[in-house]
Amino acid sequence: MSGLNRDAARRWWPLALGVLLGVLAGVLVSLLASGTRRAEASVLISSPAGPSAVTPMLPNLRELATSGVVAANVRSTLRLNQSNQELRRHLHATVRPQSEVIAISATDELADHARQLAQEAAVVFAQLVDARFGTGEPPLQAAVLDSAHVLGGPDLHLIRNWLVGALVGLLLGSTAMFLLASGTREVVAAGGGDDRSSERESLLEQRVTGVTARERALADRAAKLAVREQELEARAAEVTAAERELEALAAAPPPPPPPEPKPEPVPEPKPEPEPAPPARAGTWNLIDLERAVDTHTGTTPEQAEHWRTYLYFLREHAAQDGSLPRSFDPLIADVFAEIVHRHAPS
Repeated sequence: MSGLNRDAARRWWPLALGVLLGVLAGVLVSLLASGTRRAEASVLISSPAGPSAVTPMLPNLRELATSGVVAANVRSTLRLNQSNQELRRHLHATVRPQSEVIAISATDELADHARQLAQEAAVVFAQLVDARFGTGEPPLQAAVLDSAHVLGGPDLHLIRNWLVGALVGLLLGSTAMFLLASGTREVVAAGGGDDRSSERESLLEQRVTGVTARERALADRAAKLAVREQELEARAAEVTAAERELEALAAAPPPPPPPEPKPEPVPEPKPEPEPAPPARAGTWNLIDLERAVDTHTGTTPEQAEHWRTYLYFLREHAAQDGSLPRSFDPLIADVFAEIVHRHAPS
């Protein structure tokens, strides 16, 4: 009876060892890998007509919170490389029960990036609600109720990695057990001596050792990948800090113009020239920009909607003749980069 137990233990130990090593590898990958982070911001919708006027509009406003217009504004403000469709897959919006609050959430591998996406989406959504529904019937107003904050920790997928590791270990252990059983049957059928049996057992142990070494190599590679992800996260934080410094420099007022040189004295008085018409406050005129957007061809509907949204916000800063303050010149050159060079004012 003890001989049968020893034979069964000798036959099944590769399978148990493979499953154990697979589970350990899954745990190691789960602990070293970074998961997806999620951040959320809240926007309160209100109306002078009361909550009964806001409730029917909440489903449409929830769709607007993840629309292409919001994604395009967030992408332009944060200067992201991904497309609008890719960015929309990271944005989610839900209506909180029994309230007029819309929760806007964003997901990303980096917690800081997720918080930036959620905060910017909430700000852009509130501005769009004020612009599109502020003068409607009933009038609606939106305000950011809760700034974006990261929810919980990363999802490490522990159970999934355990199951995958156990499955891989089961396959490797089954292969080793099959090889061990095949070698044992060949030895019994051939009736060879102890030297040949020892040689086959040594070969089998070498194969098991090789499988174990490959599993360790996979675990080491997973650890290196985790270190690489941490380096990328640190690099992304540096890039974000640099972008903030550039935005601060861009928001600084332009330096004052140099003083004009004093006119040289003339021997004889000359009649004073007629006063020149006053120069426009800025480089661009709102009327010229609207005409350039309407006549521009080869643009997508989302880009055209993006330009018209900025024209709407610029209208309240324009003078009666359409001239814009000089402080808006960098913003116009950035947002309307595709048309400013073609329709630049003379």
